[in-house]
Amino acid sequence: MTLRALWRLSRPHTLSAAIVPVLVGAAAAGLSGTVSFPLSLDMLAISLLLQIATNMANEYFDFRRGVDHAGLTGIAGVIVSGELQEKTVLRYALSTFALAFILGCVLGYFRGLMLVSLGLLSIAIALLYSAGPKPIAATPYGELTVFLLMGVLETLVSEVAASGRLSVAGLAASFSVGLLVAAILTANNLRDRESDQERGRRTLAIVLGEARGLSLLRAEIFLALLWPAAAALLRLLPWTAALTLALLPLAAGVGRSGPLRRLLPQTSRLHLLNGAVLAGGIALYALVR
Repeated sequence: MTLRALWRLSRPHTLSAAIVPVLVGAAAAGLSGTVSFPLSLDMLAISLLLQIATNMANEYFDFRRGVDHAGLTGIAGVIVSGELQEKTVLRYALSTFALAFILGCVLGYFRGLMLVSLGLLSIAIALLYSAGPKPIAATPYGELTVFLLMGVLETLVSEVAASGRLSVAGLAASFSVGLLVAAILTANNLRDRESDQERGRRTLAIVLGEARGLSLLRAEIFLALLWPAAAALLRLLPWTAALTLALLPLAAGVGRSGPLRRLLPQTSRLHLLNGAVLAGGIALYALVR
């Protein structure tokens, strides 16, 4: 395994999805108590490792089912090119999951064994996402899965890691994170809709079709950006969370023109910016109140 191959297998363009929930969860923790930076860093490492391991597993299982081919967008391509053996990729995926679990046990020692159980659940779902005769990635339930797992659950676990407690603010903020993670998957599946259909997949983008799929993508994005302001009005989040409204002009251009391949980088950028603004707004309130 070369560093170049490892970098490609990690799919670096997806890693912001692992960083944002940790930032938002830690910021929410700051509203109700002292933040443990060492445990937050541990949580960040766990989140990144789980994302990388999931990407590796996806590479392996898609190759095994014969759905990956040279030139396919969105894959590392190290197996189809012959650069790495499939068993090598599987071994690294399982080793990365194991390392994430070990770090999760450290977190569980300080914050409770429930987090270890949630970690095992996350690993199981990550494997089921790509593995098995009916992987979640090939069904219309991918968006719901990532909304719950990489949005709500990761944000709340990150808040517990940082402060040892949950809050209404953390739950409210997690919805915005989850909606934009789901939007990233919708953008990815819209781009790959034709090739996925040829490979026998039935993603939500295929079920809805291109026009309604684009409508879903825009709805996910605008709800994610508008929700913090609504939550602030309901006093679920501090008023500074409404700073995400500043991103609405950027959101307005997503999917309006140009090829579908532009949707994913546009949505990923919005996800990262929304996470930074949301976490920064919450942290700012916690510091100056």
